[in-house]
Amino acid sequence: MKAKTTRILITGAHGQLGQALLANLPWLPEFSPSRLRMEIPEASLVPGSAVEPRSAIAPGSAIEIVALGHQQLDLTSAHLPERLSEINADVIINCAAYNAVDAAEQDMAAAMALNAEAPERLAIWCRQQGAWLIHISSDYVFGNVFGNVFGNDLGSVFGNVSGNASANMLGNAPRALTESDVCEPLSLYGQSKLAGEQRLLKANPGALVLRTSWLYSRFGSNFVLTMRRLLTERPELKVVADQIGTPTWAEALARLIWQLLIWFHLKPEKSAVLSGCFHYAATGQCSWYLFTKEIAEQIAKPQCNSAPSSQAAVPLQTASPSQAALQSQATLHSPANPAPITPRCRITPVSTAEYGALLNRAQAPRPAYSALDSSALKDAMAAMPSAFRCYLPKDYPSPIWLSWQAQLALMLSGLGASSLG
Repeated sequence: MKAKTTRILITGAHGQLGQALLANLPWLPEFSPSRLRMEIPEASLVPGSAVEPRSAIAPGSAIEIVALGHQQLDLTSAHLPERLSEINADVIINCAAYNAVDAAEQDMAAAMALNAEAPERLAIWCRQQGAWLIHISSDYVFGNVFGNVFGNDLGSVFGNVSGNASANMLGNAPRALTESDVCEPLSLYGQSKLAGEQRLLKANPGALVLRTSWLYSRFGSNFVLTMRRLLTERPELKVVADQIGTPTWAEALARLIWQLLIWFHLKPEKSAVLSGCFHYAATGQCSWYLFTKEIAEQIAKPQCNSAPSSQAAVPLQTASPSQAALQSQATLHSPANPAPITPRCRITPVSTAEYGALLNRAQAPRPAYSALDSSALKDAMAAMPSAFRCYLPKDYPSPIWLSWQAQLALMLSGLGASSLG
């Protein structure tokens, strides 16, 4: 009997999620080796992300991974269908995206090419070949569904920021958004991501769209790594406090995707295990300001203070600040903090308008609050056949449904103080 092989193509493999997927392959030493075909230059992978061949999911079967960056697979190329046929994947995980939110306002064509047209072309190929497509999308597809959740008096929001934050620092939205809520993106970037979702699912209803937000990891450039450095370098950071969302650890999302892929691999027929649009992120919500305070508290017992705005301070550019709080049900888990770093800085909350004035350049509009409810995905995954779970080793921890604070602690504890540089 011919061994069953599932070939998985990861696009955008140089990015955070692409590297997180490769760094979190299930390790199953009791089974025969799988094949791993990497076409990423070694120099593009940070220490700790290099991938060894991992084991297969079941005796006599294998998973083959083809991980490609933009230089190896241009999703905007006219020859994309032919290239995909050469690779001949059973599953495509599309991590590639045009993520320059502000730049998209001046270059909508480039954003549409990668965020809308490319996903549609991937979807058409997958439908024709019977392959499963997983596409990563963004909270930017939503606008200000609940209007101004902070009211007109931001002074009342920022007026009491020493010590614990008051409840109004998270706004007054009545509920988190579900997949059925109306999407009204405010930015051209958001419009391109929504167009990608719509065109993809119209071309291939069996595809899966995963919306997520505020991704960070040990890979590349992101908000957590930037803040961890700046907290020790600057006397003051001004951080936006009227945009609310949920920070999400890319490696938790990667493990969620791997669980879906294992399920797909174990199915007797090659068909999608999940289709349509779902939300995913850690549980809970915060602003960029509260996120920064949590980073400071976790890396040390910080000698940081919140204070009134000072125009002399250097503004901090938030890393692609979206505003979705993707809600899920979880029990708070707080692992040990890493070796201490002692930031001595003042973390100052500012409004989006104030931050824009400090930057002295145009910014794409962002919703103040677009909290997403991810319970539908959790329920769908809970319905997976229990048999497939035996193929995940007991030491393969699942941070998927943890709080954003717990995910942050896991990420920072893995970094330690020595990597600060």
